[in-house]
Amino acid sequence: MFDARLIANEILHRAWAEQLEVTQIDVQKILYFLHGHHLLEHRQPLIRSEFEAWDFGPVQRSVYDAFKGFGDQPITELSQKLDPVKRLTSPFPKLVDNAAVATIERHLYKYLEIPSFALVNMTHQPGTPWSRTIEAAKSHVNVGMRIKNNLISSYFEGLQAA
Repeated sequence: MFDARLIANEILHRAWAEQLEVTQIDVQKILYFLHGHHLLEHRQPLIRSEFEAWDFGPVQRSVYDAFKGFGDQPITELSQKLDPVKRLTSPFPKLVDNAAVATIERHLYKYLEIPSFALVNMTHQPGTPWSRTIEAAKSHVNVGMRIKNNLISSYFEGLQAA
């Protein structure tokens, strides 16, 4: 399991290598889809932290915080990690985990071709983990509106069967 910002940086590196512009919404949704594929294919999370159900779909809060200064404009800088004791930032290391790299290489490019709000619409369909989390929150407390990995995994299993 990895810090979501490390995976976001990997998405950015690869998108920039293809001369593609990527916004916050793109990164958030692509992270979610990569995480779902990784859960299905490797039976373990790609990203350490849980996704949250926000208005525009699943979000990784740390990635939002890292890139919120770009608003809806293309991201032009990588996220950095912060040492809270020394109060210094430093770059994330290169992703070298074979399973994580395989998931990214297998699925990233198809999602980079999809327009931002089409990605949002994909996460908002009835029965998606996002919509089920939103619906469940109407009758049960879910602090942080966390989308559980078991919901994501079962949803992606259903996609594979379809």
